[in-house]
Amino acid sequence: MSVPTSALEEAFSDAPLLRQEILEHVSKNPQYLDLFHQISRYIIKIQQASIEDRDGPSIKRRKLENNTGSQIEVFSKSTLLAELGSQPALLRIPDISFSIPQRKKFALVLTATALGAFGPNESVEFGVHLNEIDYVACVPVPEKAARQWNFAVFAKNSHGITDTATDPLLFTVTDTPPKGETSGESTGIKQTIIDNLNRILPMNVMQPSPEVFRSLTVNSYRKNENSYHVKSHLGTKEGFLFFLEDAIIWGFKKPLFCFAFDSIESSSYSSITQRTFSLTIKTTAEFSSKEIEFSMIDQVEHPAIDDFLRRNQLKDASMAETKRAKIPSSLIKENTGAKSELQAAENEIAGIDQNDSDDEEDDDYEQHSDGSDVTSESDSDDSDAGLNISQRTSSRNLAEEELGSELEDVDVTDDEEP
Repeated sequence: MSVPTSALEEAFSDAPLLRQEILEHVSKNPQYLDLFHQISRYIIKIQQASIEDRDGPSIKRRKLENNTGSQIEVFSKSTLLAELGSQPALLRIPDISFSIPQRKKFALVLTATALGAFGPNESVEFGVHLNEIDYVACVPVPEKAARQWNFAVFAKNSHGITDTATDPLLFTVTDTPPKGETSGESTGIKQTIIDNLNRILPMNVMQPSPEVFRSLTVNSYRKNENSYHVKSHLGTKEGFLFFLEDAIIWGFKKPLFCFAFDSIESSSYSSITQRTFSLTIKTTAEFSSKEIEFSMIDQVEHPAIDDFLRRNQLKDASMAETKRAKIPSSLIKENTGAKSELQAAENEIAGIDQNDSDDEEDDDYEQHSDGSDVTSESDSDDSDAGLNISQRTSSRNLAEEELGSELEDVDVTDDEEP
């Protein structure tokens, strides 16, 4: 019988006698061929992982950009390789489209202790230990005619808000309900993944809900269905905000952000125009008190967002002192004690000399109980006129006073008559 020996030769290259014994045994007992090939592949993975741990970066390390544009190295740990390669798969789905950390189709594999992506020839491309996962979200892919869902798997330090950030896992599934079932009863790929993760993880996969948040923009692709995303920008990158039961997520371009409620110090609005506004989320001191601004949000969405933030007591810091516009000290110094142009014009119209300080020591100074200052002609006039007459006198037009006084002194003689 002809026996394939490539995997056996590679796995036992440093033990030729043992390799020969295995080949002889397989020749006599072909039913064990598959078993020995699995053992050989497992040994190869262990050897590769051991080389990486000993010699540092290898050709299998993938350099991926983080949110600052620098390079971070992502590689599989030897224990992760061993667990994914040796443990029985609780779930295996081929041809899943991954976006992060690699944009490629892989087989999604879930074991009792790890979740990972398998490439051709059963190679483990990347993965994460289940005990490192602290948040998983499944949200609709926005602006797609066909129903698709994004699964975002966040491990520790992969939320985008830590200084030592690593990449989360992001993959997309297209789910079509079986014949005879409605979309709400679907037990397709999406629900299969959710059920398996809920069963094995200490937390549930979070999904949008109209009771938690619903976009006020009409779903242009499926008008009878709710939308759960809000379009926004992070710098020049366009993305989408999702407001979930216990977190706010922004995606789906790197960096992904996951703001769990306990990581949010406050929220605030800024750059408010007739059409758009910005939402800034500030993290707690534990997460370096970062302020991340999401801009160009449609004003139509403001009531829904504001209601969500208030219901979840995510502090609104829009009117905080640090958010107010600062007046330069030079302007404060220049304008100290100076009258404004508007005040000067009002004084001139009222007939008040700008050089007259209305000093309280002047003989004609009088202050009423309502705080207004009136210059009276005589004590007897003040006592008879009262507050109303004083107010009318102070607002009399200066030009009319002067013109009226001149007309009263003019006598018309017979010579001047026509």
